[in-house]
Amino acid sequence: MRPRFTIINAMVLALGFAAWRAGFFDAIPALGWREITMLAALGGYAAVGFAAALAGRFETARHIANGVPMWALGCTGLGMLLAVNGLGSLTPTALAAVFKGLAFAIAPNIAGVVLMAWIREAVWWAAREAI
Repeated sequence: MRPRFTIINAMVLALGFAAWRAGFFDAIPALGWREITMLAALGGYAAVGFAAALAGRFETARHIANGVPMWALGCTGLGMLLAVNGLGSLTPTALAAVFKGLAFAIAPNIAGVVLMAWIREAVWWAAREAI
């Protein structure tokens, strides 16, 4: 299971590198510190799921894979609240800042779904365990 798990994750990382080189992640530097903090927390939580899967603890990996999108949805809602919290006036500059914040608030949700799918697929293809 471990060699297949390593190969599958290496393939996903290679696809991620190709996506990065193609410019899919060009918006990341524009994210604020709050969104980056949320993404880092989701990544840390998912890393525990990957470690559990590598150790063969599939129940823990299943729990984390199913929990990552829920936490990500909570982060998205928090990001939206933070985006509109700073709206003090209805000037075009303030509305543009809120719109940008609302657009970037979706980043944790996208990351959560991708991490869930990554854990699920890696465990399925490595050990044929359904998550």
